[in-house]
Amino acid sequence: MTAVILVPELLLPGPSADTLRSGAAIAVVESRVAAIDTADALTARFPDAQKIALPDCLVMPGLVNAHQHGRGLSQIQLGYHDDFLETWIAGRRGRGILDSFAITRLAAARMVMHGVTATVHANYSYGTGDYEGELRAQLAAYDAVGLRVSMAVGAMDRGATVYPPHEACFMAGLPDDLRDWIAKPGAKAYAGDAEGTIALMDRLLADYGTHARVRLCYGPAGPQWVSDALWAALARDATDKGLGLQFHALESPAQRDAARELYPEGVFARLEQLGAMGPRTVVAHGVWPSDADMEIMARTGATVVRNPGCNVRMRNGIAPVSRYLAAGVRLAVGTDNCAMQDAEDLLAELRLAGLLAREPDWNGPPPPTTDQLLAMATTNGAVASGFSPDTGTLAPGAAADLIALSLTRTRTPWIEPDMPLMEAVIARAHGTDVRLTMIDGRIVYRDGALVGQDLAEIEAAAVASAQGARRPKDPAARDYAARLRGHLCSHYQGVAARRD
Repeated sequence: MTAVILVPELLLPGPSADTLRSGAAIAVVESRVAAIDTADALTARFPDAQKIALPDCLVMPGLVNAHQHGRGLSQIQLGYHDDFLETWIAGRRGRGILDSFAITRLAAARMVMHGVTATVHANYSYGTGDYEGELRAQLAAYDAVGLRVSMAVGAMDRGATVYPPHEACFMAGLPDDLRDWIAKPGAKAYAGDAEGTIALMDRLLADYGTHARVRLCYGPAGPQWVSDALWAALARDATDKGLGLQFHALESPAQRDAARELYPEGVFARLEQLGAMGPRTVVAHGVWPSDADMEIMARTGATVVRNPGCNVRMRNGIAPVSRYLAAGVRLAVGTDNCAMQDAEDLLAELRLAGLLAREPDWNGPPPPTTDQLLAMATTNGAVASGFSPDTGTLAPGAAADLIALSLTRTRTPWIEPDMPLMEAVIARAHGTDVRLTMIDGRIVYRDGALVGQDLAEIEAAAVASAQGARRPKDPAARDYAARLRGHLCSHYQGVAARRD
């Protein structure tokens, strides 16, 4: 029996500042929280346990990055400019293919170093033509680092160049050579149709269905990328197998405009009709919801994941967090590998989400409270990732997913004693303040170093992959991709002008 007793200055067992305790220690046996009591009481109960003193530290539930794509090198590091989402996506056509294991392993390492103990890996394809191989490599990367992951099995069957219903018109207006290049057969992004996607899910479930740190869900890319028939098939299979659905929706103004044309009754009304809305539904971004959309999300128990830095950098807009909360919608938070500080610092993104929710309206909805923000990063994230109720709180019998956060930065050189500590932590703490990350009872990061992993080797492998992907196999692809960007800008400018 492996037992560890953590002795911090303060313990926060749940997402409420009211649960903050001093003088409490936590005993972990194997992969579970065994007890919470004084250090002396736990030492008497577990005399052979390793004792780890954590002075000036807060032990709390591990953070959950509820939306990201396993990109361990940021778009800036890879040479992509911050831009509109639609042109950024198209820019990938002018680059080579990254090593999905190397890039994902670095993302996982960076997350655990910043206190993340579980994550949702949203749909993403590197275009190798072997999507299953990409997924398995990414799952192996998370497993190597020890990070819990909910892996979304992606799917899409339309809108590869521009959003419907304008695809045919857009293609017809392109120069012949550019149109021929786009239409040239290439590697399919995902597993194909519904039948192929469901078959892939069955194979993955056979291999990973009992893995303690893996959950699988469907990841239909988003309403503008997925036909009603594909939505219905995946939603039906998800219900039959007890799986979640994780997808992008209403992320950008262009997606909002497409949704209005495609779904005059409302995009979430359509998704509910197709069986895609429920407690296991996770909506990434949701920047442009209507009141009716929020009512459906709240009523069906869906979770919306706020990605504040990404939405600012990609010119998407600011999601109405306060209105979501007022409507009763469950919220979580993610980095989307495009955080404001260009790092996997979920605490900084949580702070940004709270600040951007402070609407300049005396009579408007209140901004999120400290407890609501804490829940976004812990218990609500656990729901989004499919690991609830086993994770998200610290209690006897729960999974031992926790972090120790140094309070030195928060309290130095001075903090007013009357200032509630957790409010100060939300306002001042950084991901780099994490001193220890434990997942499933195993310490994976401590005092600046990964445990059992070589960060320098992980970084070197990711850099080698990026260097090899600087140029596409087809030298002409870079020029074609640059030309395509200009046509996309003209197209979406026209859509916006007609809307206005």
